[in-house]
Amino acid sequence: MQKEVWNVGIIGLGGIGDYHMNQLSKVPRTQVAAICDVNEQAVRTTGDRLNLPDEARFTDYRGLIDDPRVDVILSGVSNKYHYDILKYAIERGKPIFSEKPFTRTIEEANELAELYEGNPIPCMIGFSYRYRPCFQYVKQLVDQGALGPIRHMAAHYLQEENAPMFDKGYTWRFNKEMAGSGILADIGSHMVDAARFFVGEFQQVSGLMSTFIDHRKDPRTGELTAVDVDDFTGFQCVLEGGVMGSFYTHKNAIGTKNQFQVTLFGDLGTVSICVEQPNEVHLTLREGEKLTLTEKVIHLDEQEMKPMLQDFIDYLEQAPSSLLPVFADGYRNQRVLQAIIDSAQDGVTRSL
Repeated sequence: MQKEVWNVGIIGLGGIGDYHMNQLSKVPRTQVAAICDVNEQAVRTTGDRLNLPDEARFTDYRGLIDDPRVDVILSGVSNKYHYDILKYAIERGKPIFSEKPFTRTIEEANELAELYEGNPIPCMIGFSYRYRPCFQYVKQLVDQGALGPIRHMAAHYLQEENAPMFDKGYTWRFNKEMAGSGILADIGSHMVDAARFFVGEFQQVSGLMSTFIDHRKDPRTGELTAVDVDDFTGFQCVLEGGVMGSFYTHKNAIGTKNQFQVTLFGDLGTVSICVEQPNEVHLTLREGEKLTLTEKVIHLDEQEMKPMLQDFIDYLEQAPSSLLPVFADGYRNQRVLQAIIDSAQDGVTRSL
């Protein structure tokens, strides 16, 4: 279905909400028609900036989803509320883009899957790295067989912001009730999606999890508060086709900014990318009768790549790309996260 203008409702006005509104401004035939946040001051400030009428400003997500003037939802809220907002959107038949992770727990994910089966809606999950130029180029290499059969995938996702020297205070991300898990849900879920994107489904997984800093100061109270989620997660796996995988993630890596690095090892060559250089692909091949080693850096033009939210609108108009992470991708990602958690708890490898 094509529309002259897509009226978008934004739920969550924090940093991710600002990011989505900025990205949406680059997508033709879209406009922010309504906003929602539990923080009344944020609603007032953003509403004034966007010159929205009072009736388009909400502090309850249900009111925004029910608003007939809103065609589609962009939701970027704390993990705790992903289930509630997705559930309500499915029940109301309202198309939605929801941030990752899919839910906090597999129980929430299973309930949504059952509900969705009886009432499917257009639903995109925010695995944004699929839309980086380097990811799209490597996906093409793999699909074309340029690397030969893939034997091993390795990835790490490192940041430094949680290291002790920065004295980061306690936030909802350090709380299991709010987040489900820690670093695994936060950025580890992107590694799981990358594995599924480049290679295929998980068959087995074995996980390890640790908490480096078990108490952090709550800036609201000044009190030290227990951290009950992971600071570090590592896992090994067997992916579709017998491809081996090795992954780790934490935010205690001094000197890194947003170092999400992926390497694929194939029979004909190796390719490596890092989202800190999103327009570069490092490719190593053995070529010709003498198996000459060639190494090159491919520089990409990001203007040729489809932006994530443009793909979402194209999805609503029945013309999405093959990149699109849909409801099923969110659900399968959550199943893998749960398997990693379960394996880390009891030391037993999980089959999926």
